[in-house]
Amino acid sequence: MNYVATDKQTMIDLNIQDGVYGERVLGSIYQNTDTKKGKRLMMHWIANPLSDIELICKRQEAIAWGHLPELPLNEEELDFLEYYLDYRERLSPKGAFLSFINKVDRIFKPESSRYVITRGVALVVKLFVRLYDFRIHLPENSPVLIKEFAGMVGASLSCSDLKKVLEEHADGKAMSDYTIDRYDYLFRQERLDIIRGLLDIVYQWDVLRTAHWLAVERNYCCRPIMTKEMRLSVSGFLHPFLQEGQKNDWSMSKGNVAIFTGSNMAGKSTTLKALASIIWLAHCGLPVPVESMICPVYEGLYTSINLPDSLRDGRSHFLAEVLRIKEVLLQARSGKRCLVVLDEMFRGTNAQDAFEASVAVNGLLIKYTSCHFLISTHIVEYARYFEQNPSCSFFYMESRIAGDHFICSHRLRTGISESRVGYWLVKKELGCSPDVYDFSANCNDIQQRNRQE
Repeated sequence: MNYVATDKQTMIDLNIQDGVYGERVLGSIYQNTDTKKGKRLMMHWIANPLSDIELICKRQEAIAWGHLPELPLNEEELDFLEYYLDYRERLSPKGAFLSFINKVDRIFKPESSRYVITRGVALVVKLFVRLYDFRIHLPENSPVLIKEFAGMVGASLSCSDLKKVLEEHADGKAMSDYTIDRYDYLFRQERLDIIRGLLDIVYQWDVLRTAHWLAVERNYCCRPIMTKEMRLSVSGFLHPFLQEGQKNDWSMSKGNVAIFTGSNMAGKSTTLKALASIIWLAHCGLPVPVESMICPVYEGLYTSINLPDSLRDGRSHFLAEVLRIKEVLLQARSGKRCLVVLDEMFRGTNAQDAFEASVAVNGLLIKYTSCHFLISTHIVEYARYFEQNPSCSFFYMESRIAGDHFICSHRLRTGISESRVGYWLVKKELGCSPDVYDFSANCNDIQQRNRQE
């Protein structure tokens, strides 16, 4: 099984397993499974996006199908069955004296222990019967992954001893103590791996059903188009944590570098995080909060959004940014198809350094045509520098000042934004007078002096 290459920083940025500043974990949206092990399996899927287009499409097809019946056992029964399979009570011996030894053993065995074995055996038999029924009633037009499940069930229950169990007790016939002891040895000793394999199918079944009903409830897209071509477009997308809000359309209209501008608070970072999260989930084969989507199957996914400095290493935020970009470039140089998200490059230095460093890095990124780079910035001059470059496309989050109010529509537009609200916000919140420092009158002079120096 092939997985998308990523790292801890990316998983932190996208809240895959740990929420930053108390934010929700991405997997929490998909956790409404019927079983505890189903929940753990769902989290495993989310933590390990796939670069295997065939398996991604199999998952998508099975989730979109949505005709899986109820689970063969309910949560309580499955929990008890797991307890039984792990039960440390010694197994009854097998051999010519089985019947006699077991009778003697039951005299001294605690009643609770006998209950675990008797009910555990009965639940295994019930599991066999329900899975067999699922297999023989499966429609011909079932998804590939569901047919594979049915094939594994058939292969597992075709073992002569398990087949005999099924034949003898398909009608729910009561079992004698001797039969229970014989089956107990069979299930917990001789065929334990097969039974655990059948339970794995049940937990995948649980994950697929949960994902399907989430897609129905939230109107998520179950089958985004995954392709080996470098085509990336999304229609009607929202951040996974939102159920309502302004939906946007976006695509890599040209080149391999997309630069997002816009004022502070306009939503650049949230938009980049939403796109990266959606693309991550699509690689898990799970439903995503879009109306439609075309996405390359990436081999790597890396972000730099919530990048910390390090007091322990004596590392400044600026140095941390430089080293992070160096890590990303090493991945891009490998020739793998990667998605890279860089939020506000070089915010840890002065404006002139940030401009020059951003231009230098962008000049490197456009060379790696097998990768897509999504970059947010409030340095408009940096975006203007590459405005005519065919390798770059430009987008901005719409916002404006009207009267004494900041208005943000959260609409994603094509082009470069000139909107600036930082000074307005300082004046509004801190009560600064324009006479203290007329930024707008002096800004052009400062930039001109910097260029001359």
